[in-house]
This record gives sequence, C-alpha cells and structure tokens, in this order.
Amino acid sequence: MKYNSVEKNEKLNKKKRVTVVCAITSAVFVLIVFGVLVLSAAMPDREKSESENRVLKQFPSITLSGIFDGTFMKNFETYFNDQFPFRDSLIAFKSGFERTLGKTQENGVYIGKDNFLFEEQAKVESRKLGELTDAVSKFSASHKKLKKAFILSPNSSDILPDKLPAKLKLEDRSKAFSTVKKALSSFSWVDCKAIFEKQKNKEDLFYRTDHHWTTRAAYLTFKNLAAQWKLDVKDKNYSFYTVSDSFCGTLSSTAAVNDSADRIEICVPKKQEGKYTVLYESSGRKTASLFEKDKLSQKNQYEVFLGGNYDKVIISTAAETTASLLVFKDSYANCLLPMLTPYFSKIVVIDPRYFSDSLKGIMEENQFSHILFLYNMNTFLADTSLAATLAS
Repeated sequence: MKYNSVEKNEKLNKKKRVTVVCAITSAVFVLIVFGVLVLSAAMPDREKSESENRVLKQFPSITLSGIFDGTFMKNFETYFNDQFPFRDSLIAFKSGFERTLGKTQENGVYIGKDNFLFEEQAKVESRKLGELTDAVSKFSASHKKLKKAFILSPNSSDILPDKLPAKLKLEDRSKAFSTVKKALSSFSWVDCKAIFEKQKNKEDLFYRTDHHWTTRAAYLTFKNLAAQWKLDVKDKNYSFYTVSDSFCGTLSSTAAVNDSADRIEICVPKKQEGKYTVLYESSGRKTASLFEKDKLSQKNQYEVFLGGNYDKVIISTAAETTASLLVFKDSYANCLLPMLTPYFSKIVVIDPRYFSDSLKGIMEENQFSHILFLYNMNTFLADTSLAATLAS
C-alpha cells in the first residue's frame, strides 16, 4: 500500500508539473501575441523597406465584397507580414543563423567567398537568344551608314567562378557570348569578357554586394569602345572620385547579408564638368549633372548614376562636334554614360524596359551618327522588351 501511495503522489506531482509548464507556455504565448499586436498598433506603418529595397504593403481597405470573397484577409496577411515589428532585424538574424549551418543560397542569391554575393545566372535559351539577335540585326540593317557598337558585359559569376560557393557549378556561357558576337557581325564588338579576364586580379570589376559592374570596369570598357570608334581618350582627362564607402547593394538586401560594404566611384571627364544638361523627358525634369548625389543617402546608392532607370533621357552637351549618339541600355550603362559626354553633342538614352514611345519618330527627329547597345548578360538573356522597341 505504501508503494502505491508513493506512486500515486509521483503521478500527481508530475501532472501538476505538466499543468504548470502548460500554463506558463500558454501565458508566454499569449504575452508574445499580445505584445506583437500592441507593437504593431503602436508602431507607424513603413512605406518602404530599405534593407529589402521594396515598397511595403499598406493596410488594405475594408469592403463587404473583400471580406466575403477572402481578398481582405489575403491582403491583410501580406500587410501584417510586411509590417511585422522588427521585421528587418528578424530577417537578418534568420539569414545569419542559416549561414552558420552552411547555407550558401538565400532568396536566389549565392553567398560566396570573400564576402562576394552572386545573383542567379539567367539561362541561355538558344531560340530566344536567336530571336533577340535577329531583331537587333534587322534594326542594324535599316541603319547601315551609322557607326554601331555592341557591349555585352559578363556578370560577376562569369569572371569570378573561384569566388562562388564551394561545389557550386554554374553554366559556362562563353558559347553564348560567341553566338551574340557572330550574329551581330555588323557591330563593333567590345569583348568585355576577355578584357575582364586579364584585369580581374588587378582591379575590383564587380561589387561584392550588388549585381552591377564597378566604375573601373565601365572605364576599361569605355576605352576599348573609344579605340574602335577612334575617339581621342587620354586617362589624364578623367578624374575618379570616391563618393561612398558604405554601399550595400541589392544582393545584400535580397539575401539579408550585411557582412561588408562596397566603395562607389564616379568618373568625371574634366572638360565636361558642368557643361551639359540632362532632360528626363517623361517628367520634364532638367538637371546639370548625370550624378544624383542625394541618392547616396538612400539604400540603393547605385542610383547616384543617372538617378536610376528611366524610359528616355536626353543629354545635351557643349562638345564641339556634330556627332550624336543613341543608346539602348540596361542599368550597367548608367555609370559609363558620363564618360561619353566629351565626344557627342547629343546623347539620347533609351531603356526599353520602360520605353513605350515610337522609336521611328525618334530616328526621324534626330540625325544620329552613332548607336550603342549596352547590356549585361543576365539582363540580355532575360529581355522581353528590346525587340518590341526596335520594331516600334
């Protein structure tokens, strides 16, 4: 009997302990939920996440139809996730913890060696690439008398495979570069891949935290283009200035990795300082500089070049020449454009991703002497707008 009594007491004590633990756990859970709700109500909603570089969902409007068809709850869930208290810190903590466990990819970004981050490579699709080069060739054939050049920059993963995560093998896209070069034989071809291979151990050609090339890489490319177009370029006529040493680019934001920061330089032609105007046609805004220094106070500091991406920008210079240039580009071109200003009286810059006007009208209104296409390989392979722009 004594044994049964002891056993019974132990069972009762165990049950009490379980009850206490459950009560404490429930209380902590309720406190956490209540605390999150209080913080969510007390903290003002943010319009944008600087670390993720995107606009955040705002509180959805309440309608009867939205409540009954479920769209309100769906939008509210997105809103709550976006406005969750200390969201950025929690994301950074999660990313750091996962990396200590050996994770080498986060939100499509490869976390490489020496603090290098790499975006996923766009896949080479032969049919799509052929259609795109055919569209460019057809446009070229319609403007035979103009000097034309094509710049197709490799991405950091093409040039720095030794910095990729261990055991990660990406596609060798050398054949794709050769295919584009062969298909566009009517263009002056700037072989960035060969140039960068020779220079990669001497200069920083790509940012560690961002998908763009550096201004030094753009300058190497520009000098090769200038040689082919017979532009008189001397190094002494260009000045480099460091405008930031705290740049954490879009890859850093996407992967929530902030282990290092990059330096941003601008390259300024000495003879053209303050001697051109920049018109952003859609808004009608005019400036006297291709550099937007106020952008250095925001997360995406790369927008110091041209202020970002726009459908059409017109640069009018004081260059003593009748030469004029039409540029089709992605964001890689933004840091190279200032280098061209001493050699053209007018530069019209079109980003097909945002352009919806008629190219035919632009060609008729302007007497261009030169045409430049400037893309990076990832953007070019994924392009869905250039062909339509060239045909407009």
